[in-house]
Amino acid sequence: MGDWSALPQELLGLIFIRLRHAADIIRFGAVCTSWKLVAMEAKQLHLKPLSPMLLLPPNAQNEAHNLLDFSTHKACKIELPETEGAWCSTSWKGWLLTINFSFPYAMNLLNPISRLQIQLPPATMFEDAHSETEDTSIPTECFISKMVASSSPSDPNCIIMVIHSMWNKLAFCKPGDREWKTLKSGIYHFQDIIFYKGNFYATAKQEVGIVQCDLGPEPKVTPFAPPVWVRSLENKYLVESRGELLQVSRFLHYDDDRDEMSPYNTIIFEVFKLDFNTRTWIKVESLGDNSLFLGHSGTFSISTQDLLEFKKNCIYFLDDYLTAYYLSEFPQATQVWRTPLFWIIPDLFKGEFLISH
Repeated sequence: MGDWSALPQELLGLIFIRLRHAADIIRFGAVCTSWKLVAMEAKQLHLKPLSPMLLLPPNAQNEAHNLLDFSTHKACKIELPETEGAWCSTSWKGWLLTINFSFPYAMNLLNPISRLQIQLPPATMFEDAHSETEDTSIPTECFISKMVASSSPSDPNCIIMVIHSMWNKLAFCKPGDREWKTLKSGIYHFQDIIFYKGNFYATAKQEVGIVQCDLGPEPKVTPFAPPVWVRSLENKYLVESRGELLQVSRFLHYDDDRDEMSPYNTIIFEVFKLDFNTRTWIKVESLGDNSLFLGHSGTFSISTQDLLEFKKNCIYFLDDYLTAYYLSEFPQATQVWRTPLFWIIPDLFKGEFLISH
């Protein structure tokens, strides 16, 4: 048998940049030391989008996290000791946001593949944080509901925006900051946020439409576009697809006869794109070759032309009813998953390949 470690580095580099699935990239870097070095150098040039994966948290039968690869329908075990004593509250692309259960409720961004961890200001450093973090009626699990970033969090100039607290306010920071800065607004109960073409935008439960985030000396939000639809039982998501800003409305129907752990049905989705010239919404009848991924753990769009494991013109979505994961009335929830599931688009451009195999 030939010596795989002796293959020319140029050949290995050409093979590496054609990989599209994170599991293949991880396995490539785990073959031997020479392959790992090639991977660490070549991944800086890996510009092709990677296939989304699903992070499966521990449950009663399995104490480890697993990454589900949709191309093979197999799960790859990963060790995440950094999540011990912390709650994985949300995610953005390849990063998890964790918050500790104990004071001062430390917050970190964790790359589950590279195991790179970036420290953020603790939850006690939000505006009005003391009254909320000391209120035992507010579970740690629901303190942060959404997170997006302006770039990879490994970039020191990255800006991280979150929806936080029982009022679903907006706040932001940079890695290395000591506190979170809350955006002044008469609007609360924000549902989703997105970084789109150099700006942060947000949508709320109220009839306010889309707001733009001003991160100047006095951070605030300003109205930008009218609401698309007004309906009480509706989740709204912001997502970029083919260069356009979309708002997706997920209409819900509560059913008293359903399992109380998940008491609603998703009835239908409606998709609109924003015309930035007129600031009006246009209904989208087809996603073409693209598909959308929605959920509490972030929203994004992919082209299915090179990712044949996904169907075009489809919406893949997660259950956003998170109450069952942390309320004592639902102890049976831990029999399924101990935390919510998360979409993951692997961010492999920093750190080491530290996944189990």
